[in-house]
Amino acid sequence: MKKEKIASGWSLSCWGLLFIFISGFSVAAQESAVIGHYNKLFSTVLGGDVSFIEHLPEGYDKNKNTHPVVYMMNAQSVPDFANACATIDNLSSERIPDMILIGICNEGVASNYWACPDDSGRMITADKFNQFLEKELIPHINQNYRTNSYRILLGQSNSGLFALNSLIHHPDLFAAYVVASPMLGWCPEFQAEDMTRFLESGMFTNKKLYITYGELDYPEVLNNIGNFSKILEQKAPVTLQWKIESVINDGHVPYISLHDALLYFFAECTLTPVLQNSSVADIEAHYEKVSGEYGFRVNPKGDILMSVAWDLKEQKNFDRAIELFEYLVSIYPDNAMYLAIYGATLYKQGNLAGAREKANAALAIDPEQRQAKALMEKLNKSSQ
Repeated sequence: MKKEKIASGWSLSCWGLLFIFISGFSVAAQESAVIGHYNKLFSTVLGGDVSFIEHLPEGYDKNKNTHPVVYMMNAQSVPDFANACATIDNLSSERIPDMILIGICNEGVASNYWACPDDSGRMITADKFNQFLEKELIPHINQNYRTNSYRILLGQSNSGLFALNSLIHHPDLFAAYVVASPMLGWCPEFQAEDMTRFLESGMFTNKKLYITYGELDYPEVLNNIGNFSKILEQKAPVTLQWKIESVINDGHVPYISLHDALLYFFAECTLTPVLQNSSVADIEAHYEKVSGEYGFRVNPKGDILMSVAWDLKEQKNFDRAIELFEYLVSIYPDNAMYLAIYGATLYKQGNLAGAREKANAALAIDPEQRQAKALMEKLNKSSQ
């Protein structure tokens, strides 16, 4: 599978090579910051090549973890794709699981996914695009990337209508749906009847739906979102977790849509202050429960757990700090920095043998790990 770099900066299509230049200490120090790579997949269903952009989690090549996948429509919009990349990367550092982002470029043969019925009452193009997702793109991504079964579909404006169509007519494809400013006004009666029929069918389990729109949105959205919300209020079963939110002083397809949706979908993944003060057994029990709900392994974010343990070390609460560090390195055993800081905690406690063991373990993973090298220097001086 041929890959080429995609970066954000110039308004080029998915077929271009795009760059952001980040400033160093001088002009000569500038480098390109690549946010993704585009790929081509020939679609028999659609009758031609479809371009998509991949954005992988940090450290993807250094572990064997599997990840949820966000499938984003209309990724040919470079600012929108860059915003989605930044959103996922920022949230995954503290709040949500690490994720793969697949941006579908809805150009050429992939440009038509219309989700309103034609004169015959059929939705031929939406059905065909769902077939492309089910039979071609999703299997291709699963085969070529380390994915798990949790998939999210992100649609905006007209593709927001498509996301609703996919939920209603192909509910097995995705676990959660982000729908930004759906253009319900194109076929409001049909959309209302279609959603009502779906909600009353009971033919789905454990789905999540987050709909957002701007206070200054298009009339096709604003004039119909209230009725759509009432349908969900009256008909949605407990197996559908849903939320509709208006973004104040924003317009069509608010940029915060994916951000707020991911926090809504993965609310239980955050290591909250209450959990931070809980026993390790209680923290483990919480994440075991959460992992069962999502269908994949969810752990507390390592940097947050390390920060809590570090503060305890500074307060000289060594027993609690060591308990958290032991848990931290058990779930992130290949992180040299965590091992080194655990060793520094043992050193401060006076456990020099334990500190040396952790420093050696860190250096075995990364011989240049800065904190581990500094700790080893201290230990060698102490032994002289």
